[in-house]
Amino acid sequence: MTTSIDRIIRFFIKDRFLIGASILRFIFGALILYYYLIHYTQRYFLWSGVGFNIIDNEIKDSTYSLYNLSDNLFYFDIIFHLGIAFAFLYTIGYRGKIFSILNFIFYYSLYKRTMYIGDGGDNLMCVALFYLLFANCTEYFSVDANRKKAANKFVSILHNFSIMMCIIQLCIVYFTSGFYQIIGSMWNNGTAIYYISQVKAFSRPVLTSFSDHFVYLSIIATYLSIIIKISFPFLLFNKFSKIVIVLAIMMFHLGIGIGMGLITFSITMISMEALLFTDADYRKLYTCMTNKYFLMKDKLMKRTSRLGHQYLYEHKIVVFYDGWCSMCQQVKTNCEKMDMFNLVQFVSFREPETITSYSLDITRLEARMHSKKLKSSVVVDGIDSIIQLAKRIIMYWPLLPFLIASKYFGIGQACYDFIAKRRVIVSPNHCTDMCMREQVNK
Repeated sequence: MTTSIDRIIRFFIKDRFLIGASILRFIFGALILYYYLIHYTQRYFLWSGVGFNIIDNEIKDSTYSLYNLSDNLFYFDIIFHLGIAFAFLYTIGYRGKIFSILNFIFYYSLYKRTMYIGDGGDNLMCVALFYLLFANCTEYFSVDANRKKAANKFVSILHNFSIMMCIIQLCIVYFTSGFYQIIGSMWNNGTAIYYISQVKAFSRPVLTSFSDHFVYLSIIATYLSIIIKISFPFLLFNKFSKIVIVLAIMMFHLGIGIGMGLITFSITMISMEALLFTDADYRKLYTCMTNKYFLMKDKLMKRTSRLGHQYLYEHKIVVFYDGWCSMCQQVKTNCEKMDMFNLVQFVSFREPETITSYSLDITRLEARMHSKKLKSSVVVDGIDSIIQLAKRIIMYWPLLPFLIASKYFGIGQACYDFIAKRRVIVSPNHCTDMCMREQVNK
């Protein structure tokens, strides 16, 4: 008979929340890079030992920071730039275990120098980054994602407990914040948001305008913020209520980001919500979004293809591709998926009737892809064919300036020929030229 303890053990010995942890790693890494780079030119003024934020020896002795070891600016630059490098490697998920530790150490060192210029989100980020040292945050969306990892129950237990600690920390933050709001007089009488909107340092014009013109809505928003925070920990145990409270808290933080200008704080808090959903939840969401995407895409393709046939038919082109080349076949498949106006017709020159029908030279076709307008006899090849193709597919329009520039500088055709000469040609019986030579030698 299965006991509650057995179910708990089975829960923790299997890796869970891997997708959420990977999302959080990427967002946290991007935010840390933002912290480093947005004030790069002001780094000495904000964080060095000669800036405005000078830390006395008493505080240095009670805090742990690599920046406390020396006030030399050259040493400061070394630590600062190493922090940027480690943050980047952490963001892309390279050697996660090593660089998660190094990134935490270097960011924590900078955080201890932040003092009065933080926004509150950095506090939670530091706590979460410590817990994530024991989590697997590189399973998805990372350089390490394709690396083979040996199954280890102890590592899985550490991962799951670290995620749980992050979620508990998040619940503590919201509950204590809501509790302190309850005992605050301005929150009790519903005027807190109004008074916040009157302080220019903590509000933006949109919040001031909202509070001035919609007084009753600002009162309702004040009470709702308390209710959402206090109820947050208790609504996570039901699938439906969890979705409701997460959406509510996300809207709350979006309001803070827009109304108070605390963008990084809001992103930090919203990104922590990624841990609240299981991998199964993310896969269901992905499947649902994918199905809706393809449904909308099919409808759009049908409508735009009719539009293209009616108004743009004279711009339709025929592209002569190599049906024995796997790379050419992949390009054909991708282009057909994105050809919204049905302006590209692919024809394999390996078909016997193609050469005679269009009076083409097979030797030149084997060297370069050719194309022509449906109602024109002018045939272009190589980079000109790529440009013709890109003009008719909306998704390729951003590449057009680079393709056209490469053509006129002579780089485009050279690059095209370089790639085309290295294609793998496989005949219908799946035997390459090398294979044929080996058979003849035998």
